[in-house]
Amino acid sequence: MRITKPRLAVAKILIEHAGCPLSPEEIHQKTLSLKGISCDQVSVYRALSKFKDLGLATKSSFQGEAARYKLAGLNPPRHEHFFKCRQCQNVESFNECFVSKKERLLEAAGYKNVSHHLEISGVCPKCVNS
Repeated sequence: MRITKPRLAVAKILIEHAGCPLSPEEIHQKTLSLKGISCDQVSVYRALSKFKDLGLATKSSFQGEAARYKLAGLNPPRHEHFFKCRQCQNVESFNECFVSKKERLLEAAGYKNVSHHLEISGVCPKCVNS
């Protein structure tokens, strides 16, 4: 993969916001504040697609909105858990899992490639206090 300024800009944003899935539009907006780097929205989408193909980023889908991306970990989880604020639309990952037991039961019953995506929504403390 060739290293370009737009790819470096997208990588920098993903690193700075590790664990916080961002939409391509949010990433593009954040690149606008980077000095000396010009990165259009198409370049953001291309970089994210390449990073995903290489296993550097993960893509998560959310109900009623565009996919979001975050930096991939060394051992990517088989499932994802998120809290999404209904007011500011901020999305945060969390690790606690109460569905894994059911997944293991399904796998024991013969189901394959079992995974899940859990999205909990509400109002974050920042929005409650503002």
